[in-house]
Amino acid sequence: MASTAPYAEFFDNKHLLWIAQEWRDYSSELAEWALERLANRRDVWSQYTVKRGGEIGVVMLPITERRKKGAIMVTFDKLKRHFTGLKPEHIIGLHSISDHSTCKWFAVDIDLHDESIMNADEVAEANFNAAMVWAERVRADGFDPLVFDSNGVGGYHLWCLLDKEYPLADTFDYADLLRSDWEELALPRKPEIFPPKREVKEGDLPYTLRLPGRHPRRPYYTRVRNFDPALENEWLEGGEAIETMMATKPAKLPRSKKRPELEETTPVKRKPAAKKKKVPLKRRRVCVDLDGVLAEYDGWKGPDHFGKPLPGALTFCKKLAEIADIVVFTSRCSDDPGAREEAGGLSPGQVRIKVIDWLEKHKFPFTDVYIGHGKPRVDAFIDDRGIACRPQSDPKAFATALADTKALLKKGAKD
Repeated sequence: MASTAPYAEFFDNKHLLWIAQEWRDYSSELAEWALERLANRRDVWSQYTVKRGGEIGVVMLPITERRKKGAIMVTFDKLKRHFTGLKPEHIIGLHSISDHSTCKWFAVDIDLHDESIMNADEVAEANFNAAMVWAERVRADGFDPLVFDSNGVGGYHLWCLLDKEYPLADTFDYADLLRSDWEELALPRKPEIFPPKREVKEGDLPYTLRLPGRHPRRPYYTRVRNFDPALENEWLEGGEAIETMMATKPAKLPRSKKRPELEETTPVKRKPAAKKKKVPLKRRRVCVDLDGVLAEYDGWKGPDHFGKPLPGALTFCKKLAEIADIVVFTSRCSDDPGAREEAGGLSPGQVRIKVIDWLEKHKFPFTDVYIGHGKPRVDAFIDDRGIACRPQSDPKAFATALADTKALLKKGAKD
């Protein structure tokens, strides 16, 4: 009888078992990171399945009928389950395009699925060389690229995180230009890019990209290329790989341009990139409430009703955006019980689109509109109903906060 212990199939490989347990230990942090940086859509995803006979396939979920409802399905728990990786059917892929045609990241998939082909060694070498050339190219453009050894036999993924959501067409054009010298780099076929299309029609769902972690078909976990000379290993595994991923700096998407250096086909021949202005390791994130801070608010009047921008709000946000990423946090997008009924049957994801439309209509700068459980991970909150409480530095903090809360509640009762 087969063992039901976690990772029982790895018990004869102590190194792989250790790697699996490290991914499991980091799974909660990875899920939070993926929600923030990788989840362009939370209503659809792809999932691996085990068919009869043990064959592993991929399906797009949810089914067509449920997609129309816009329910939040890519949850913290689903992502944690993926990174825990107990079974192949727990592994998922995410879309590179949001439901309003923007992107938080782009990637190039330089694959080698069948290592049994006659020239597999040559293909694997060309794949690695292309990944390194393109990594250096995006580094020259200010990116902090992630190069993943995705399957251990010569397949590589190059990921770049964006500092905000960028239009689909601009993101596609950059990634498409990046791979344009694939023939000069001796690749046997043009690699896939994500986003895979320049534009999508309503209801169109292009294919997804598997998240890093456990491989669905091989006893293998993603490795990350080391670009830090302080670390000895060329490839990082387990906790080192995970911490490198989560420390990756998002960057601005450069404007589309032609590259005269495309004829350079090897890392050895490339000239050193010019030194760029130092980028902070992590840009600060500030949460800003919508109603009562950015928009006039005199009570809930439905999901389609938004007040006018408050005087000074746009100028305030533009100045704030110079020093921090703005995350709009509004109860309109709440997934608490009863919120959907109050929103006229709309899901939080559908309400989020309305919020984004309002922000874009009035030209407010923002990085994201948060939906999910609990508070987003940010450095500060700006809220018309916020009450400060810092007991670690102020011995009177609780007394002051209690008094301020009573005053706020009393005011709210009168209103």
